Amino acid sequence: MTNREERPISLYIHVPFCRARCLYCAFPTRPAGPGTQTRYVEGLSREILSWFDTHAGFRVETVYVGGGTPSTLSPGDIELLLNTIRKVAPNASEITFEVNPHADDIEKIPTLLANGVNRLSIGVQSFDDGELGIAGRLHDSNDARMYLTSCREFGFGNLSLDLIHGLPGQTLESFKHSVNETIKYSPEHISLYGLSVDPDSRMGRLTPRQFADLEIPDGDRQADMYELASSSFIDNGYIQYEISNFAKPGFECRHNIVYWLGDEYVGFGPGAASYVDSTRFRRIANVDQYLAAQSEKKNTIEFLENLSTRRAAAEALVMGLRLADGIDYRRIENKFGVKLTDFIGDIIQKYSDQGLIEIGEENIKLSGNAYFISNSIFSDLIV
Repeated sequence: MTNREERPISLYIHVPFCRARCLYCAFPTRPAGPGTQTRYVEGLSREILSWFDTHAGFRVETVYVGGGTPSTLSPGDIELLLNTIRKVAPNASEITFEVNPHADDIEKIPTLLANGVNRLSIGVQSFDDGELGIAGRLHDSNDARMYLTSCREFGFGNLSLDLIHGLPGQTLESFKHSVNETIKYSPEHISLYGLSVDPDSRMGRLTPRQFADLEIPDGDRQADMYELASSSFIDNGYIQYEISNFAKPGFECRHNIVYWLGDEYVGFGPGAASYVDSTRFRRIANVDQYLAAQSEKKNTIEFLENLSTRRAAAEALVMGLRLADGIDYRRIENKFGVKLTDFIGDIIQKYSDQGLIEIGEENIKLSGNAYFISNSIFSDLIV
């Protein structure tokens, strides 16, 4: 156990405001009314400072500001939020801020850079205007190009770009164009996500006929897209260090690696999850209810669970298997005081026999051909 005075933790902050809700989005978000964003940031700052006042001894190593769309905040609200972050995370090695490449937000890039943000996660999603329009994105491909160029001109040296495969109307050829455009702008990091249809999203509430009209690529075509992107990125010098993530050497996302290694993190904002002292807790997901609790200075936690050692160990294994290098299973067993073979050994062996899991003397990892079907493997391993 690390000395309490040196105990590392990561910080996640959720900003729930968006100009409009994308077709596929099911995250806790809402449009901002007059003054709402400032009141939210002020309340969030009080909540963050209060938590760290009552949980002394943590050292924040990474920070991730996600959403929603944090870049919809005004420059003044951005400065207030980042000033709070500096107070609790003065020595954080990585501070990521999510942005959408909207032309109106280019002027905020210097504010982010001047206030300690050293990594931008940019929600480009596609370089095809038709795909962006159907998905409900408010930027077009020219906005994305302008934004990426401006980031470099202002001096950002660590950019992460998001792409989605499986968008409505997307073809292998149109997706290849987006992949090539991404490589052209040479971001330090690329996240590649398959379209997920959540029942709480606008897409998930469509009738069967409406859904069919979207012409979403089937599983085989999405697998082809994933393989095309993976091979293209690797051929252009990127390392696939996780199922959905690629980076130039040394630019892996340190914050997300905390999740994949099962280390501790604390989250603030609607729906934000935390994992501290083998306890998982989650903030109120409903944005309006969260704002009401925040303004009344009430507890914003709506769910808390103390994980059994077996459950915690299984979840740590599943998260570690997302990494291309896998995870040292002895690290998990020593951390939780259990033997994985005692309760999921038969499942591990089944997938090993199928060539989907590779077991070494110290390490366990997915084989490359298991990446696209990894979710079904992970479901089996969680007991």
